[in-house]
Amino acid sequence: MVSIEKPPIDIVEERDGFIIIMDLPGVLPEDIEIRGDENSVTIQGRKRPLYSGKYVLMERSTGRFKRKVVFKDHINIENAQAKLENGILYIKIPKAMDKIVLNTKIQILIRR
Repeated sequence: MVSIEKPPIDIVEERDGFIIIMDLPGVLPEDIEIRGDENSVTIQGRKRPLYSGKYVLMERSTGRFKRKVVFKDHINIENAQAKLENGILYIKIPKAMDKIVLNTKIQILIRR
């Protein structure tokens, strides 16, 4: 079964930045791509089935997923950090503050 879904996320605003928290149980870091620019972050990837046999019942989703988060303030995407821990993706993104923001696009690598 292949579907395109939007995994649940939480966004926490701190004084100097944001934290995106996304549930991705069973997803490997190499199956996740995180890209951002001066005011948004896009997270996409793929949830693979754990077994290749014929499923009698499949309630856990598999397939591609994609979420885009747009911020009201500019962000410093160059200093963003991501980690995947126990099936939860954490992305910490500083606010741009007084920094001049140019049209920057960057891929964020997941720490192991």
